[in-house]
Amino acid sequence: MGITRALGIGAALLLAVSIAGPYAASAEPAPTTTALKPVDCPADAKPSRVECAELTVPLDWRTPNDGRTTTIAVRVVRASGSRGLGFTFNPGGPGSSGIDAGPDIYKLLPSRIRERFDFVMWDPRGVRLSGPRLRDCEAAPRLDLPETGPVDWSVVWTAYAEQLGAANRACFDANPHAAPYLGTWQVVRDLEALRKALGYDKWTYWGMSYGTRIAYTYAMTFPGSLRALVADGSLWAQESIFRIAAQQPAAWITGQQVYAAIMGRGQSRKLTQVLTALDDTVVSLDGVPYNRWTVAAIVYGSLGSQDLYPRVRAMIDGFHDQLFSTTARHSHSSVARAIKTLERKSRADAAPSFANAFIHCADLHDRPSPQAAAQLAATAASTYGTTLGFTTGMALTCMGLPTDYAPSVPRGLAAIDLPTPPVVVMSTGDVRTPWIWGRTMANQYARSRTISYESTQHVTYLKTPSECVNKPVTEYLLTKRLPPARTWCPFTASPAAGPRA
Repeated sequence: MGITRALGIGAALLLAVSIAGPYAASAEPAPTTTALKPVDCPADAKPSRVECAELTVPLDWRTPNDGRTTTIAVRVVRASGSRGLGFTFNPGGPGSSGIDAGPDIYKLLPSRIRERFDFVMWDPRGVRLSGPRLRDCEAAPRLDLPETGPVDWSVVWTAYAEQLGAANRACFDANPHAAPYLGTWQVVRDLEALRKALGYDKWTYWGMSYGTRIAYTYAMTFPGSLRALVADGSLWAQESIFRIAAQQPAAWITGQQVYAAIMGRGQSRKLTQVLTALDDTVVSLDGVPYNRWTVAAIVYGSLGSQDLYPRVRAMIDGFHDQLFSTTARHSHSSVARAIKTLERKSRADAAPSFANAFIHCADLHDRPSPQAAAQLAATAASTYGTTLGFTTGMALTCMGLPTDYAPSVPRGLAAIDLPTPPVVVMSTGDVRTPWIWGRTMANQYARSRTISYESTQHVTYLKTPSECVNKPVTEYLLTKRLPPARTWCPFTASPAAGPRA
């Protein structure tokens, strides 16, 4: 059944859609016309039964009838059973493509969910196949940190802020018909238009990481449009740029301790020793130099995927051998292979920098100064070690950008009372979205249920073999039956992840 045929209409669907909500930046948009039309799928589009379409929406939902439009790329896999309910997701970022991530996520879905739900993939505005696209933006500057020795964070962050601010301004100014119209306030109105265009009464939605901000904003704006909601790896509901930056160092250290509790308590001691030693030296492995910044970035960046634990352990053990052992117990070749795998994974997880920044900065209007970032970094470095100072660089994301080019995300303190309360899934040692962020997100929803998983996994449902997590979430998606309150799940090893210490 094709996209247009499923709705009982011709080649191009025209709908009168009123997009309303309590958090508009100005008067609520008047009824406007959106258009969903089928398009040819690329030859390599997956899954095999996927249907492709484009949704035309206003470029700016604040002025929906001014004639300016953009298109949202959409792909749908129809339910294998009777005509399905609408199931959609966002994989995070911001700046990650739902269409790129969709085939792998679809493969993870239990057969009962595939049978009952149409699976809807879409790229949020400004991302990959959806407009408005950023063009003519030069690469963001690289952070210049001293390989060894003391770090003057005021000097480092001031220089980086100047370069990043210039790059942000240049990209923003080069895209007057795109950059000001990004952000979650616009995205949730696109999502509501997409729901109506596809003919679903309500969405069943799985938000991952940044996708939980979309969920939170959508729930506040269109609470009657959600059938069920899973928030997985949540951002802080009342977040700011400064708060994100301030909490990252502690998140990394918490992740280190949870990882070590699983893979061997000596791992935390070894990693701390390695990073401390790298304050004074650089290690070469198979001719490739590694300094404190690259080692920390690879190790902590890999903890978000628990299936990488064995390779993280091999890397830590290998560098510890290099620095502290006269007789290496781990071959250089095996350690080098582990590092290459971790580096490939890190590159694959990287979000497009300008799209990521512009969406964050559209949503969050605070602009920490380089001096504030330097103070955060110095505190983190003195508390946790030099390398943890650079985790605070998030504070500078919005350098050079105005504060009010797009409506911010809502920050209401009243609990959101959805017809079906959401399930909030979180890992105890998540280095990207700490457990406490999930707890605060759960507190924003009346009667929500939480599932906490003992791991550093970032986004947990179906990404780990834990039946303690997967079974109740699947049951909730199918039946809306809530799991027990405050469920705690022990670590479940991924295949070949090694024994628990």
